[in-house]
Amino acid sequence: MNFYSKFQVRGHRTPREASQETAMTILHERMGLLPDPTVASVNTLKPTLMQLAFFYLWITAIVISILRLLYNSRTWFFPTTDSNTESEQNGFVEVKVSDGNVTSTPEVVTVVVEDKKQTNSSEDGKVAIAVKEINVNSPKAKDGNEPVAKTFSKVKPSPKLDDLLKYLVVFGGILLYFYLCDYDHIFPRHDRTYSRDLFLFLCFLLFAVAGGFTLKPCTSTILNRDQTEEWKGWMQVMFVWYHYYAAKETYNYIRIFIACYVWMTGFGNFSFFWVRKDYSLWRLLKMLFRLNFLVLCVCVVTNNEYMLYYICAMHTYWFLSVYAFMRILSSWNEHRWKMAAKFLLYFVCNTVIFDVPNVGKTLFTPFSFVLGYKGSMHEWMFRAGLDHHATLLGMLCAYNYPNYEKLLNYLEKKFADPNEQRLAVMIKLVLTTVFSVAAVIWYTSIASKEKFEYNAIHPYTSWIPILSYIFFRNLFPLMRSYHLDLFAWLGKITLETYISQLHVYMQDNARQLIVYIPDYPLMNFVVATVIYIMISYILFHLTTEFSAYLLPKDLKVVLKKVTVLTILICLAMLLAFATREVGML
Repeated sequence: MNFYSKFQVRGHRTPREASQETAMTILHERMGLLPDPTVASVNTLKPTLMQLAFFYLWITAIVISILRLLYNSRTWFFPTTDSNTESEQNGFVEVKVSDGNVTSTPEVVTVVVEDKKQTNSSEDGKVAIAVKEINVNSPKAKDGNEPVAKTFSKVKPSPKLDDLLKYLVVFGGILLYFYLCDYDHIFPRHDRTYSRDLFLFLCFLLFAVAGGFTLKPCTSTILNRDQTEEWKGWMQVMFVWYHYYAAKETYNYIRIFIACYVWMTGFGNFSFFWVRKDYSLWRLLKMLFRLNFLVLCVCVVTNNEYMLYYICAMHTYWFLSVYAFMRILSSWNEHRWKMAAKFLLYFVCNTVIFDVPNVGKTLFTPFSFVLGYKGSMHEWMFRAGLDHHATLLGMLCAYNYPNYEKLLNYLEKKFADPNEQRLAVMIKLVLTTVFSVAAVIWYTSIASKEKFEYNAIHPYTSWIPILSYIFFRNLFPLMRSYHLDLFAWLGKITLETYISQLHVYMQDNARQLIVYIPDYPLMNFVVATVIYIMISYILFHLTTEFSAYLLPKDLKVVLKKVTVLTILICLAMLLAFATREVGML
């Protein structure tokens, strides 16, 4: 037995299984590191070159972090007299605004200006913001004449080297945990079981807790940021629990939730481009990084195909379609009839691609190395085709958002006037009746259909529950002025919870449950949920930090950092290849 095999853990159950002796037996019998060698029964599998490369990069980050820590600890014994504060060293200070005057001391302060217009798009679903630099020592700033927005927040800087190393160590540790859980199965697994009573009880309990303890005020604008984050949050809980408890009877509703996410892609990104008109390469890279960085790393570590995480592929494609829609002939965006022509063309293109047989398959075949799953394009065509009109609906809603906002404001002003109150009530009553009838018809005639029969009509009927929810959620100012903060918090980490569920919450592509506490399913559910949410939350912040480091505003710096990263990965790959060639594996 070679050196590596003594520490090698078990591999995935594939035809490539190389040995009959599992690492669990090795760790238990020879090293005494595990109490029970029967926690799983998967034979050994050598890691791939990319997995080894990632492992070596992680070890390198750990070693450099330790060396940096030892180097910096010299100040404990040899104190320095550097008077610069940490914030000055970082080049960022707090900005205080009082009556439009900037009251800070550095020469140039970078701030984030929050726009008054309603937008719901940024790289992580936040309200769009614009970056502005103010020279506070200029005559205008000193005289208070520098145009300053009402609210400012500090631009997120690139992390320092020590912080970056710390983030890399934590990130590598989490990916190693993914590897051990879903690639090497160090924990036993259990089949999913469905109990409608338990599922409904947990849903009721969660909404009761969220409503009773996390109800918080927010702005009363339609589809404000807190509201959309809340919407994403509770849908994500239902989506994950649908998998966890094998709640197959809720399949049709889960399809609607996914359509809502695709709708938000159209709504949020259209809003951003419509207001900001920022079609820069930097903006494009930030969004692509946000959507794909984590999933690509997980694909490498777990040796899975990209399309296993089809939500990431879908959002990437639909984001690119919105970007192309707004970027191409962008001068037309200011003209109503020209925009109508663009919308019509977008609709026709999607219809031809996804509704005409073999067109989509032929179009996407060149990208089968990314969009293929198990050697076929069926998965991509099925997933993307189910919601191929939801993005268009989101863009149309964003385009007509000002008109709908004016309508509601008009009705609310009429409602406040006793003489005009009856008109406002009648209009809202008519709209309520229309949406109620449509929702009831959808529920009784469409949602009740069997899975395959429903899938056939889903792309053309999902707009009914989506628009109905938006209407009723924003019908009255009081309803818009509050949100459930628990779900809004969860809504910020939906991408991470979607990816993590397949590895640290469930196993085998969400077909089995990971077991931390055998024979105690509810306690196991609690422990698994805590670990799962904690990891997702950390991954969200790590992705943000890596994005700030790799993608600053200066594209020349971006190119340098990407080049260095590519070289490091290549060197790690060479080391992994050499390790295997010399017989250490």
